[in-house]
Amino acid sequence: MSSDCSNFVSLFFYVTSQSSGGSSVGLSHPMDTIKVRLQTGTGYQGAMDCMLKTFQREGLGGFYKGMAFPLAATSVYNSLVFFVYQNFLTSLCGHKDRPDISDIALASMGAGAVSVSIGTPIDLIKIKLQVQTESYKKTVAALQKVGGTAGFLPAENLQMRSKSARNISTSSVAKLANPEVVLTGGAMPVRPNNQLYNGPIRCAFDTVKTNGLSGLYRGAGAMLMRDIPGYVFYFVPYEILMGALTPKDRKATWGETAFHSCLAGGTAGTISWAVTHPCDTIKSRFVRVV
Repeated sequence: MSSDCSNFVSLFFYVTSQSSGGSSVGLSHPMDTIKVRLQTGTGYQGAMDCMLKTFQREGLGGFYKGMAFPLAATSVYNSLVFFVYQNFLTSLCGHKDRPDISDIALASMGAGAVSVSIGTPIDLIKIKLQVQTESYKKTVAALQKVGGTAGFLPAENLQMRSKSARNISTSSVAKLANPEVVLTGGAMPVRPNNQLYNGPIRCAFDTVKTNGLSGLYRGAGAMLMRDIPGYVFYFVPYEILMGALTPKDRKATWGETAFHSCLAGGTAGTISWAVTHPCDTIKSRFVRVV
């Protein structure tokens, strides 16, 4: 293949990978938001109840909270995972014609371990925004009506509830789903339900300001527990199914390859999520309380 043709193919796969990554985030994020809220919240009787309450309180935008950061980073994340997996697999295979199951499993574990370096901050910021069930603009507007500014209330409008939290007594603010504030030193930043962020940049900034860079990697251990077995239970079934579906006596057509990839990928993804969902729930709840 000529260098020009090779460059064109590389560019084609790069562009399609970016498009498919962005499309997958856009399509799956609403369901991911429901999943995270069911994992971390209370007051929901099931997925349908969570969907209805989210729509009633926040509109369609509520389903897409926290999507900007994963959308921007998905290409880098996916590229890293598949780059590490392919290189690990190539190194482990050596001169073998086909990789063994153990080779695929070890390469998957390596990809899962490395992916945490990028995936942990992405997941942490995404979850913090997804569980924020109140509108930033509406909350700030309500606070300003009672004398607060940009997320702060004067002390006289608060009633002591515990050492770390107070109920907002003013009626216009009490209409919020979970009107609480967390006391940090002498300041009293308003925290309805969770941190009050107006976007991923503010969320990342506040996390680093409060907890340092290590704050962005809170939950990394739980994510390792999820991603290492998760990628093993994805890539191993995927490679097995692709090997079983690929014709042995001829070259598969483009349509057959696409169909086999979709079937194998869907099946492998289902197996992977079924195995790792408990660890994913632990991770989401752990990150939620940061």
